[in-house]
Amino acid sequence: MADMVTVQNLLSQGNGMFAASQATEAGLNRQQLANLVKSGVLERAERGIYISPGGLDDALYWIQQRAKKIVYSHETALFLHRMTSRTPIRYSITVPSSYKASEALKNFCKIYYIRQNIIDMGKTEQSSGMGHSVVTYDIERTLCDIIRSRNKIDIQIIIEALKNYARSKTKDLHRLYMYAEKFGIEKILYHYLEVLL
Repeated sequence: MADMVTVQNLLSQGNGMFAASQATEAGLNRQQLANLVKSGVLERAERGIYISPGGLDDALYWIQQRAKKIVYSHETALFLHRMTSRTPIRYSITVPSSYKASEALKNFCKIYYIRQNIIDMGKTEQSSGMGHSVVTYDIERTLCDIIRSRNKIDIQIIIEALKNYARSKTKDLHRLYMYAEKFGIEKILYHYLEVLL
């Protein structure tokens, strides 16, 4: 009975989902979790991730639960900020250049590596769309990232994002130019924006 109360608390706190590490901290061991899955109280969404039976599987959330150092970036960050109409086929993430990505992560995600001293610049949290908070970059950092990676990203995605940003009531041009200066892309950014603003 205590197991059920603990599971309900974990599911409640995690909007229907929790990681095995959270269960361990709450006092449940692997065998108890296996028994709860076998009895239908839980479903195993992915190795180390548990959801309520029939619950929606929030891939953005469980990927981040498994790989805590990732930051959703590029096309995925545009999607999270509602600056693109395209749903990402593979999630784009940014990690420190020394990060050793697992094969599973490489299969699910397009990985961008960056120096440790700028990994946190512009880091924020955004809703995954399914009730969970995930770590991503703010929209100004995201625009700089897609311009820096413009040879790997569909030009239509870049143009759509910049047009949406130009119309946004919450845009912060000072922050955008500050980031662009740090990345050494201010002239390229200016070229794109002079047409749109």
